[in-house]
Amino acid sequence: MSEKKLRNVIAENPLLILFLGACPAMGATTTVLGAVGMGVAALVVMLLSGIVIAALKKAIPECARIPAYVIIITGFVSLVQMVMNAFLPDVYQMMGIYLTVAAVNLLIFGTGEDAGKGSVGTAVADALKTGLRFLVVLAVMGIIREVLGEGSFAGMEIPFLTDYTIPVLTMAPGGFIIYSIVAAVISKLHKNPALEGKGAACAAAGIACCCNKEEVEQ
Repeated sequence: MSEKKLRNVIAENPLLILFLGACPAMGATTTVLGAVGMGVAALVVMLLSGIVIAALKKAIPECARIPAYVIIITGFVSLVQMVMNAFLPDVYQMMGIYLTVAAVNLLIFGTGEDAGKGSVGTAVADALKTGLRFLVVLAVMGIIREVLGEGSFAGMEIPFLTDYTIPVLTMAPGGFIIYSIVAAVISKLHKNPALEGKGAACAAAGIACCCNKEEVEQ
């Protein structure tokens, strides 16, 4: 992968640009295992629900589209919950309520809605792309918060850090702090000069609400 493509992958992360899925990103990343578990669970739900929605799009009436998507996504969230509770109870406990509310997570729902507009292959590709980006950001946040906040990594103590921890990073404010720093760094490093002058609201939100694709490319 070229440097330009890598930069685009990072810059187009909906979690950092549109702030979709921010709730679990701040709440389920106090530990590395919890963060990775949440990321994997979200990826699986996106993938399975996307496949089903894309396969059934012609059978779902337009008036019932949103309720049907919610039911499908909720079903897979419940399935993932039961599987993780049965085989990975410790990780399941780390995620707490954030796995439950994944059924109404805008990031997952948005992926499902996109799946209803394309083929199964496209749905799989989009789910993997979005899910992996989400997983990477959660893993990075989990590493930072656990290593600096508890002096450990995946539950294993790091001796030389135990006396220099920052406990606030493992608390609720820590989630806001680390998430804000990561989003700000990515926004600064991958700022698109073409969007400058098109409106502060557009640039801040990371979406072309005041300009279309053709205008940006010019």
